[in-house]
Amino acid sequence: MNEQPRFIETDLLALFLRAAPLAIRDVRVYRRNIIRRKVVIDEREVMLVNGIPGQADAYALVRGGRHIELETKAAKGKMRAAQVRWRAFCEAWGVPHLVLRALAGELPDETVNRWCEELRAIL
Repeated sequence: MNEQPRFIETDLLALFLRAAPLAIRDVRVYRRNIIRRKVVIDEREVMLVNGIPGQADAYALVRGGRHIELETKAAKGKMRAAQVRWRAFCEAWGVPHLVLRALAGELPDETVNRWCEELRAIL
C-alpha cells in the first residue's frame, strides 16, 4: 500500500505561497519569518530577534492595498496564546485574520486548493 508523504505546516505553506497568486490573480502571499535565536557575531553572543511573537505565518496583499493575516495550521496544530493575542489585535484593528487548517487525511493539493478558496471567500 502506498502511503502519502506527511506534509508539515511549513511544507503546506510553501505550496500555498506558490498556488495562491495563480488561483487568485490580484493576491500575493508572503511568508513572515519570525526569528528568535542566539548567534555569534564577531565572537560575541547576541540575541537575533525579528518579528512579534504570535504574528501570523504569512500575509496576503490584495491589489488596491488590502492586507490579510494568514495563520497556517497542520491537522493537529493548535493556536498558541501569543497567536490568539495577535488574532485579537488584528480583529480589534479591523485587519482580516484567517486561520488556514489542514484536515486529517487530506492530500496536500486538496489542502492548498481549499485554502485558496477560503482566502478568495473573504475578498
